[in-house]
Amino acid sequence: MKDIITQSGSISLELTDELTDDVVDMLEATLWGTEGGLRYVHTETRENLEKTKKAYFLNLRRNDSLLSTITLIHKSTKHKDQSIETYHIRYFAFLPSMQSTKKNAAKKRNKVSFLDQQLINFFNDYRMPESVENNTPQCFHAQVENDNLRSKMFTEKVGFETIGRMTTLSFSRVSPKKSEHLYKLSNTDKQLLVDNADQFYKDYAFYSNENIGTTEDSYVLKDNEEVVVGGQVFIGNWIFKHLPGIEGVIAKHVLPYIPYANRLFNFKNHTFVTVEGLFWKKGHEDKIQEFLTSVLKVKDKNVAFIWMDPDSDDYKIAKETVDWGVLEHLNSGSKTSIILRTEEGLPSDYETYRPMDKYISSFYIL
Repeated sequence: MKDIITQSGSISLELTDELTDDVVDMLEATLWGTEGGLRYVHTETRENLEKTKKAYFLNLRRNDSLLSTITLIHKSTKHKDQSIETYHIRYFAFLPSMQSTKKNAAKKRNKVSFLDQQLINFFNDYRMPESVENNTPQCFHAQVENDNLRSKMFTEKVGFETIGRMTTLSFSRVSPKKSEHLYKLSNTDKQLLVDNADQFYKDYAFYSNENIGTTEDSYVLKDNEEVVVGGQVFIGNWIFKHLPGIEGVIAKHVLPYIPYANRLFNFKNHTFVTVEGLFWKKGHEDKIQEFLTSVLKVKDKNVAFIWMDPDSDDYKIAKETVDWGVLEHLNSGSKTSIILRTEEGLPSDYETYRPMDKYISSFYIL
């Protein structure tokens, strides 16, 4: 599908579900992160977007040339027992000439550009296809890095509200070992994974199971034949361009030259594991570590990245119980804000979301 949202001379804003080459080229050329902070590029953008269940692309074009693109991932979620068509903003990319820097960000803070106005109109008025088809309300949410001035300006101008936080946990082992209690699920058993994750995250905002049980890498850990930990495993790959502070100096200039420790980080080609829908039985938090190190061994990796809500009790318990390894001690964690745009922007909606634990799919780390 393709819908021309607005047309002004040679400039148009379109919504489409077609993944075009120029969108992929722009996303793969984008340096993600914050100026002066952590900067990296994704290496398998096309493959991961093709695996995504439903993605839309909001493209600003001048004639046939792409100026900017926003990737909107659809998922059906529940809020107070009501079905909500939820759209996660996974990518927001511009031509370099359109990007703001720290130097000129203050000057542009109060200026509403053509793109800003088109996006304000879009988020105010546009009904997404699933909302129209199912006659259900819709909302949009995203993660923005706390130091990213461009994202903050976008948030303020377009009417998003900050409702929570997300952080990255790094689990690392130089020589991971596989537990005899780790089991790979067959296709017929994957519903077990979905059911456990659904129960674990039933009170989380934005939870959806669309990325759980989607590949052959579904695993559980058992204790006396009882499933106590599980999750869907994905492999990611980043190329780092800049790491700030002492952590960056150690990771780039020290770790690569230390035998065995150099397995933990590769500045030019960093591969890692992420676990979607990671769940555990209450009282078995000590088994999380056994599960993660077993998964690393099976996938022949040394590092796992996991997103969690730092304000949730689950995060606090896991952070305290698990020995996360050397990278977690070096890494201060990627700190991001969760922003939300509800339909009609009713403040009461934001207030009900704020105290809830938040879930963002770890598949979007890739």
